[in-house]
Amino acid sequence: MTPVRLVSACLASAAALLTLAPGALITALWVGPQSLAVGLREAAPAYALAGVAIVLCAALVIALYVSLIGVWRGRRAARLTCIILLAVMGLLCLTPGWQVVLAWWVPRPIALAVFVVAVVGLVVAIVVDRQPAEPWRGWVPGITGLVCAYAAVALVLGIVEARIPQFPRAPWTPEFVGDAAPGAGLEAVPAPTHPGLAAGQFSTIHNDGWMTDAYVGLPVIDPETADVVSFFAGGDCATLVWNADGNLVAVCVSPTEVRAYVLDPLTLEPLIERQLATRTVSSRVLTDFSGGGYAYLDSDMRLVTPLPNGRIGRFDSQTLDPVDEFNVVDALQSGEQITSALPDAGGLMWFVGQRGTVGLLDAVTATARSIVLADPASAAVDIENSFAIDESGGAYVVTSAELVRLDAGNGTPVITWRVPYDRGERRKPGQTSRASGTTPTVFRGGDFIAITDNAEPRMNVFVVDARGGGSRVHCTVPVFFDGESATDNSLIAMGDSLFVENNYGYTLLSVAGGRTTTPGLTRIEVTDAGCDVAWASDDVVIPSLVSKGVASDGIVLTYTKSPSVLGFDEWWFTGVDAATGEVRWRRLAGVGPLLNNHYAAAYVGPTGAVYVGTVSGIVALVAP
Repeated sequence: MTPVRLVSACLASAAALLTLAPGALITALWVGPQSLAVGLREAAPAYALAGVAIVLCAALVIALYVSLIGVWRGRRAARLTCIILLAVMGLLCLTPGWQVVLAWWVPRPIALAVFVVAVVGLVVAIVVDRQPAEPWRGWVPGITGLVCAYAAVALVLGIVEARIPQFPRAPWTPEFVGDAAPGAGLEAVPAPTHPGLAAGQFSTIHNDGWMTDAYVGLPVIDPETADVVSFFAGGDCATLVWNADGNLVAVCVSPTEVRAYVLDPLTLEPLIERQLATRTVSSRVLTDFSGGGYAYLDSDMRLVTPLPNGRIGRFDSQTLDPVDEFNVVDALQSGEQITSALPDAGGLMWFVGQRGTVGLLDAVTATARSIVLADPASAAVDIENSFAIDESGGAYVVTSAELVRLDAGNGTPVITWRVPYDRGERRKPGQTSRASGTTPTVFRGGDFIAITDNAEPRMNVFVVDARGGGSRVHCTVPVFFDGESATDNSLIAMGDSLFVENNYGYTLLSVAGGRTTTPGLTRIEVTDAGCDVAWASDDVVIPSLVSKGVASDGIVLTYTKSPSVLGFDEWWFTGVDAATGEVRWRRLAGVGPLLNNHYAAAYVGPTGAVYVGTVSGIVALVAP
């Protein structure tokens, strides 16, 4: 072997080692065909296309490794193929989707530099190396046949299985880690039942009208002995509620439609399904939660949800039959979509629009009145989150500039008070907008309202004292790391405690191929005198879940993902001790990109079962 051949082959091999880790590669070849099959079977084109994209990325890497055999043997065609593949990967590295071809541990600039050097080495070898090439017949068809057979088995599984496509658990990965024994509970009382919501703790994505994200008097089932089941819905199932039959009702949003399901809560078998609306695919499809992302169960046990194009629909939660629909487009700004809707204590219905509209709908007369919020400088604002409501008639809305309390007045929203916050200098990785990422949380008897801001170098937990009908900033507490501090999920309120998670760095691709996000979970104690950090954990990695507090067990119920050197994407149901911040237990939910919850929430059902909405459906811990 000539020195030129040796050097060029070594450079090309080094470049190949910077591509997808082995675990990511075999997972992609397994999950991609399944996603394609189930997407075609369920008429979910986004998932079929995602499956094709996953397979193509894996095929690109495999082709590179196959070409290396010919490169080491001095084959000209193999060198040309390797050059083309490295050029394609280099171009992909210049796009927002660069994670699809690189191992999680390699910085992008280094990978680009190695790719360029490898291409130069291969070009030199083509020009200079005149030594006869060695034969390599049989390698290409043999490897191609093995890969195709592997993918074909996965494709068949995708056709016949109803669960979320996923990779089998590695033999060295345990199903359960930790101690499932219940710990000391946390003192807390449930939020008051809002007159417009279904009674109990199952009426909204954040459990109740105060948006506490906490369960009181409802322990989680034994996570060690529970079964893991999943359901492919072809959409991100952010909102889960329970109807009068005890069945699970899910609202799932895909790039092209909003669909609802009534599911058996034990098996996740679909009992009823209905398309609620179609959606127009937009450039913000992965971070736009309007028109179906937030739904609720009203006091008459009807499923109520915003729909695209300025509509609000009410449906029978047992049959999913339409009850009525309201068009409030005239109360919105041009092109504005409804982010969320919730009932008013006086019988009206609140709704908020993406561009700052806050409105009230009278369902009896089908008329709506609205105002448009602006920041103190009269600049436009946006509303990307849901809002909180209380039994006195208040609605607490966070815009991209302020926390605002509104009341119904004579049917037109009236601003009662407003408090500006620091919206920061940028939209941080992990956020859907340059603003607070939290739905407001009402707690401590309704006297305090909490959000997070978007300050630099660290965001703050921002607590407003609303006692006596007034409003003043009670405290601001910086959390997490300088330059790596962001959340896009509501705070948890249990008793006098707030819990906040770090979502900095999250995107769909930033948790693929063994990657994960910046860790962080913090507990803050709120007293009349101010706020103090009780503990701060740097060990818990929560990419994007709406986590929940379980007061009876004394845990924060969340969904975590640790980095994997081999590139496996393992997602875990996780219980964090609310008293100490230490991880009490973890139960494997599954392996693969479609187990990603993508801003959806965790829920505890009436029987203590645990449910997590995912980018493709629902995964659950249920009684065996």
